[in-house]
Amino acid sequence: MTKTKKIIGGLSILVILIIILRVMVTTGVDDKRMFPLGGAFREIIAPFQEGITVAMEATDDLLAYFSDNKLLRQQNKELAHKVVVLEEEVFSLKRQKLENQRLLKLLNYKKEKENNYELEIAKVIGRDPSSWYETLTVNKGSKQGVEVEMTVVNSNGLIGRVIRVTNNTAEILLILDREGAVGGRIFESRLTPGVVEGVNNSQYLQMIHLPHDTLVEVGQTVVTSGLGGIFPEGIRIGQITEIVSEPSGLMKVAIIQPFVDFSCLEEIFIMKQVKIPENSIVGEN
Repeated sequence: MTKTKKIIGGLSILVILIIILRVMVTTGVDDKRMFPLGGAFREIIAPFQEGITVAMEATDDLLAYFSDNKLLRQQNKELAHKVVVLEEEVFSLKRQKLENQRLLKLLNYKKEKENNYELEIAKVIGRDPSSWYETLTVNKGSKQGVEVEMTVVNSNGLIGRVIRVTNNTAEILLILDREGAVGGRIFESRLTPGVVEGVNNSQYLQMIHLPHDTLVEVGQTVVTSGLGGIFPEGIRIGQITEIVSEPSGLMKVAIIQPFVDFSCLEEIFIMKQVKIPENSIVGEN
């Protein structure tokens, strides 16, 4: 085919298409008649139009999916953030509630014991990880009248004594430490003095040097004896959970569960002055 024939053929096709389009335009929307050529052309392109329509609908659906998916991801992200914020608010409210409960308990104890002791409340601000059951640091010191050897308690019982003081801090030696031993006695018998000391860096105590014939039973309460000149008499220490005989058979040891939970101390009382020592269990729940 020569170049001229190709041009003539292309022009002929173009003319035909123009005529067909003209015919189709001539058929108005409200005109129920259709010219034969227009009708024939519509019949020819009808299958193709259906395919194009289906393809266009599928494309629209795909675009809508991606659009909706993006919107859902954004909404999920916003909801996840709101959940985190709400969880933080709930945690904060629970923490405030627990703190209020602790402080109320401490204030009630201070009021209850105001005739026995002058108490200074202090907040725990530090613990040495290498000696978790030995010492802690509080935010009250010499400027607040705190001195070495002052007794430290909370509403549950005995905690320890002050061993070092700065202007605004004090270091407390816990009774769980072997160096924090305290004189104790059995409350129920009001006799049986002994020495209460820590047990292998744990949260348990032991009352040692008890004669084998001493009347000591599981469930009895141990309080301070007042002997030694540091801790006043009658402060609760713990409850006996086990009696163990020493290998010699001459003495026995009472294992004690402290009333104070040393793992979660947050606020404590420092006894700045002992007015009237107690002769009964203090801080009963």
